[in-house]
Order: sequence, then structure tokens, then C-alpha cells
Amino acid sequence: MVPDPVWAFGREVADRLSSVLGDRLVGTYFVGSVALGGYVAGESDIDIKAVCRDSLDLDTKRSVIDAVEMAIGSCPARGLEFTIYRSEVAGSARAPSGAGFEVNVNGGPRMDRVVRTDPQGQPPFWYIIDRAIAHRAGVTIIGLPAAEVFADIGRPTLLNAMVESMRWHRLHERATLYSVLNAARAWRFADEDELGSKLEGATFARARWHRPEVIDAAVELRHGRPSHLDAAGVDELLDHVQQVLVDSE
Repeated sequence: MVPDPVWAFGREVADRLSSVLGDRLVGTYFVGSVALGGYVAGESDIDIKAVCRDSLDLDTKRSVIDAVEMAIGSCPARGLEFTIYRSEVAGSARAPSGAGFEVNVNGGPRMDRVVRTDPQGQPPFWYIIDRAIAHRAGVTIIGLPAAEVFADIGRPTLLNAMVESMRWHRLHERATLYSVLNAARAWRFADEDELGSKLEGATFARARWHRPEVIDAAVELRHGRPSHLDAAGVDELLDHVQQVLVDSE
């Protein structure tokens, strides 16, 4: 169930995109914690993905960015993570050579502003995972059903993307709640083929990991409560999950 303020915000984003793209807009969708039932008011961000029929020229990309940024001012969450893909990318089950988006905009009350009009150099694994979530659980705001627009990403491609995400966390984030909860979700996927929320992953991992306090600390932080993550404990979990993913390929 999408909370009313989140739904109203999603509709605003969708309407602003529609005013820019018209019938070139295939649809707009909630993914992430909103779609997967793990949304935590005041702590989660809102993930919205959109799909357009064809590539966007630079002027149109700038108009899309302006439309999204006008909506961000009313974001009821920590921030918005927005990405728009062309249909060809969204509908492909093959691993792309790059991230494949047309525009990526992040920002909000407690999120730094990031705008990208070129996917060059961006790690593709985040976008592969997001598109897989969109196919499996995306909530349609406007347009065609998400499962018809986004391809079903195969298990080997997803496992490989998750391996890359574990390596990225070790290099760039290490002891953060996102490192722990993404690892927990990936572990659950490897074991149960279920691409659920980060908090559902935490429940799965806590029952199986010999240091449940690492999982508990991440969950506390996810809910905005004070806690401490031990860096060595997080590294150990990342190592374990990466090996599980590799063994599952």
C-alpha cells in the first residue's frame, strides 16, 4: 500500500513528465522500498522510474530535469531517486554495456542534488537491479503495467550485478546501513530467488548470520535510531554474501 503523500508526489512527478513528453511517455513507476513494502516514513527515499518511447535529445533531457526538479520541492521523503529509460533498454533482458539511462536525477530535503544526462562511466549494476525490481514489483503511477514495460532480468545477470554491488560497497561505503541491507537482500535472492525489500532481507540474514548484531544495527539505523556498525563485521558479511552469490551463479 503506497502512503497517500507518496502517491500524491508520484502523481505530480508523472504529470510533470507527461506535460513535457506527451505520448512519448510510456509510463511512470514506483520501485525500491515503496514498491517492495519496505518504505520507512522520514528515512526512506522514493524511487521513481519512467520509460520513454525513444532517445531524448539534450534539450528534451533538460526539460525532463526541470520538470523533475520542480516536483522535488514537494518530496515527502528523504529525497527522490529518478531515472528515465527508453523502451529499448527497459524491455531488454540482456545485460547492457552501460547503465543505459536517458536522465538520472537525485535530490531532496536530505539528499544531495545529482543530475546526469549521460550514463557513460556509471556502474550498470544499480540500474540492472532497479529494472529487475520494476518488472517484478513495480507500481504503475501512469501508463502501461510495469511487468509489460520492463523485461524479466535473468537470475545469472542479477547475481552478477549483485556481486558487483558487493565489491562497490567494499570500495565506496563499507560500514553503512546500505552495505549491510543490500548484502542481506542479495543473500536472500541467492537462496530463495526472491527480490524483496532490504528489511525483509535483514530478517532473512539475521536468522542465518553468526553476528546478528551487525544486522540489528543496520535495521536500527534504517529506522533513524542511533546505533553503531562495526566495520570489520560489515566487511565479513560482504565477503560472505559475495561468495554465496558467486557460488550461486
